[in-house]
Amino acid sequence: MSGIRPLIFGNGKILICEDERGTIRDIYFPYVGLENHGNSIRVGVCDLDSLYCSWLETWNIRQLYKSEFETEFCNRILEISGNPEGKDTTGEKTGKGAGNEKNSERIPEACREVTSNIGETVFENPELGLKVTVWEAVHPSANIFYRTFEVRNVSNSSRRLRLFSNQNYRILETKIGETAVIDKHALIHYKRDRYFLHASEPAFDQHAVGTAEWKGLEGTWRDMETDANLSGNPVAHGSVDSTLGWTLPELKPGEATRVHFWIILGKNYCNVLKVHKRVKEAGKSDLFHNNFNFWNSFTERVSVLPEYAWMPQLPEKVLKSFYRSLLAAVAHMDITGSVIASCDSDIKQFGADLYTYCWPRDAAWVCLALDRARYHHLSAETFEFFSKTITPRGNFLHKYTPAGDFGSTWHPVPMIQIDETGLPLYALYNNWEIARSVWTTGRYYRGLVIPAANYLTKAIDRETDLPISSFDLWEERKGVHTYSACTVYAGLRGACELARSLGDYANADIWKAAADRVKEAIIERLYDNKLKRFRRSLEDSTLDSSVFAVWYFGILPPDDPRVVRTMEAIERELLRPSGGIARYLHDSYYGYMNSWIICTLWLSQWHSATGNLQRALELLEWCAVHAHPSGLMPEQIDDRGRLLSVLPLAWSHSAFVLAVLEYLQALSKREGGSCILPEK
Repeated sequence: MSGIRPLIFGNGKILICEDERGTIRDIYFPYVGLENHGNSIRVGVCDLDSLYCSWLETWNIRQLYKSEFETEFCNRILEISGNPEGKDTTGEKTGKGAGNEKNSERIPEACREVTSNIGETVFENPELGLKVTVWEAVHPSANIFYRTFEVRNVSNSSRRLRLFSNQNYRILETKIGETAVIDKHALIHYKRDRYFLHASEPAFDQHAVGTAEWKGLEGTWRDMETDANLSGNPVAHGSVDSTLGWTLPELKPGEATRVHFWIILGKNYCNVLKVHKRVKEAGKSDLFHNNFNFWNSFTERVSVLPEYAWMPQLPEKVLKSFYRSLLAAVAHMDITGSVIASCDSDIKQFGADLYTYCWPRDAAWVCLALDRARYHHLSAETFEFFSKTITPRGNFLHKYTPAGDFGSTWHPVPMIQIDETGLPLYALYNNWEIARSVWTTGRYYRGLVIPAANYLTKAIDRETDLPISSFDLWEERKGVHTYSACTVYAGLRGACELARSLGDYANADIWKAAADRVKEAIIERLYDNKLKRFRRSLEDSTLDSSVFAVWYFGILPPDDPRVVRTMEAIERELLRPSGGIARYLHDSYYGYMNSWIICTLWLSQWHSATGNLQRALELLEWCAVHAHPSGLMPEQIDDRGRLLSVLPLAWSHSAFVLAVLEYLQALSKREGGSCILPEK
């Protein structure tokens, strides 16, 4: 599991990612996914008697999002819920001083198994007799990253220790021209208009800034390793790093102490100092409380769903993964409406590029999930992003930066994957179907719907009645693909319905006629009578899981015999030893025929649609079980169950949200409930 990001923390303006060893690797600012100033922020501990120093990244580690709030965290939650005395329903005291924290009888229901964006990383080193717990979070509205370190002596003798934090940035993605400077009890790294202020409570009593990664100089962390003391150098420029140290009070066996540490991101010196002052004046754990309350309130919106009444019937693992998926998808969104594919920057080790772009396809799938979960205000932000990036011709290009610029591409001109124009149009229609917001529909009708629908209409080949050749959703081959044709149909059909809703019947008729032509051609030309299933494309008969689009986008009903035979072939021939579903036969990306989370979920969605709920739930559980313990999901799983490629992947999480809600809708329908949405 190399190069993954099990913990991510963001607020739509910044996104901070931690790797599998507990080291901060990615620091995105001022866009989610653009300008990665990260490199390495890691923590170490030195024994002042033996002068032995050790980095926490070498210890045993357990990473997750905090889901239980005993002790101090729980007290604050009870205050907010109107129970300031911290008593449970029996009158027993809870939280700090309530006795054994593991005694769940003393923990009130309000503090158990909640969904939070507060990371909890536990580092243990039995040889040193130390346990360090790190709680961390990003403020929901201010650009503050807050960490609390709890150092606990689990040995049989008293310990004198010093805690260290080493900061090594690549501001504006290069080491050249940085400055690090100590200003009283704060440390500031900066370059141009990017500032990173570091401070703590208690204040650090050791510091050093110096040259790193330049002409053989490795960095100030070498000071720590040498004698557990830092030089005190207050300023350095060029290729720099910094190390801060805290001399801890002597810890007797079983005792612990805490250091509260924060990083403030901003665009000028005075601004970060002003925010720093506010943080110092606030309570030590106010940021955690703000974070917890904000995201708990955010997820409470799910309670308005008709499916909500059926959620208790989900296995606990699936339910937790649903909420984590919702939060993970949103974490990849910028306030501009961009949705990056993945924040995991380690992918660049396997090529000279990243997943930190907004693919219109991936973003559209996130919109579909958000609207399905009734987060219409968020999908509306992405439609705004679409309206600003659509080309004058009415189509979308390969991918975009979070700022809206055209991203890198490996496609020759015209650089088009036609599904990336069909899907955003379909997503806007889906928003109308669920939200019925004439404001959203009217706002984007002329700037987005008309040009995109006209482009798709013109892109239909007169001989085949299928869309023109373009690159497929896997971005690997050019052709006339079944998946792409289905999204073009869905986009045109959606545009027709939007036109009718606004009284534009002339365009509605044109787009309906075009959609009908594509639909008929898909059935006639892309179904292979010999193979008894749908082909990947006109030119290629390979079995490809993406042909699920035939039923999902309404070309044929899910129980049509042609669909059934196709989906059964996918389950039979693409099922992997680990239990997941591969993209297509003989796929070689990151290994041979790895399982993909999204492909596995497509099969689950089909089983839900056809009433086979037991199998649908089995596939949902497979995805939840194969997530990282933190709940974040990768792109792929190999046959041995290892997580591969990027983690997290926004598309994996949006697909999980959709699949769970569609399963619950099918469950309600079977049990005679009223959880009904418009048919596709």
